[in-house]
Amino acid sequence: MQVKGTSILTTRDFVKINFPSQFEGWIESLPADSKKIYEGAVRVGDWYEIKPAYYEPMNSITEKFYSNNSQKAGEELGKYSASVALTGIYKVFIFIATPQYMMKRASRMVETFYTPSEVEVAEVGGKMVIMKITKFEGITKTLEYRFAGWCVKALELCKCKNISYKITSFISSGQGCTTFEFKWD
Repeated sequence: MQVKGTSILTTRDFVKINFPSQFEGWIESLPADSKKIYEGAVRVGDWYEIKPAYYEPMNSITEKFYSNNSQKAGEELGKYSASVALTGIYKVFIFIATPQYMMKRASRMVETFYTPSEVEVAEVGGKMVIMKITKFEGITKTLEYRFAGWCVKALELCKCKNISYKITSFISSGQGCTTFEFKWD
């Protein structure tokens, strides 16, 4: 399983911006392989082995800054990542996208930044979407919640109100897929 460098940079920048006084200590606490990646020049278009490049640093963020609360850590990482992506290079989508289109696009973006992975939009309604991750080796709870946080922020940027979600199944818990149900007004 591999992750694109863009996702690594977003993770590193998240800690730099949200926990600046603890950034260096966080880097020092990472396992040697992760530390080497996070101290080096990360190339946005390159692929990196997901465990040292992503899982271990996110686990460290969850432990150090969120008292092992995978949901809170994942949501905050995801919201930050969506803010960076959707107010930067992809901001054109916000101007033209319906919430349903944005969620379909989000499912394709997962497959663009994580390989091999498979994501599908299983159901689309007037003010709801059900999305399923059907293939993602070794996915962690924090990453599942990171995807949820990304989608919540994307919906906020699409001017949706009263956004809620629930995850009804988790690959990280041994279930066959991760299922997200998003609703909004």
